[in-house]
Amino acid sequence: MLRFEPLDQTNVSAILNCDGGNGWKNDPAVWTAILRQHTAGERLVLIAMEENQAAAYGSLLWQSGYPAFTSQHIPELHDLVTAKAHRHRGIATTLIAQLEAHARAAGHRQISLGVGLYADYGPAQRLYSANGYVLDGRGATYRNEYVTPGAPIRMDDDLILWMTKTLA
Repeated sequence: MLRFEPLDQTNVSAILNCDGGNGWKNDPAVWTAILRQHTAGERLVLIAMEENQAAAYGSLLWQSGYPAFTSQHIPELHDLVTAKAHRHRGIATTLIAQLEAHARAAGHRQISLGVGLYADYGPAQRLYSANGYVLDGRGATYRNEYVTPGAPIRMDDDLILWMTKTLA
């Protein structure tokens, strides 16, 4: 049975013990920092647990790092990852809905996210579009700075397109 839990030390251990595949974070220092931010109320982190195993995780950053969304106080879905063994079961869609519900309950009328541009992000791009997210129309950013036409840019995880969704 799948359940969604807020981040705590117990499910951090489950995350660290999971071979989640591409995109899964297994660095204890990273999770120490994320748990600190969660505890301080800077982000909400939900973990999808199946029995005692982590199946997926995702965050809602209450303040986006993307300037266009920061100035408008639009929270950001961040670091949404499903473990390799649990993919293609609708867990990410349910996790997105859970995080959206928290944003809505906090009074937000819009939510945002950033998605990478290279092929590894293809499944995420399709997932977000299927869940009602649309491009913000401002173009790509690299490390939160707008990419100018003709500029040489490294194609890595920091090259992002930004999307929003209106919460009903």
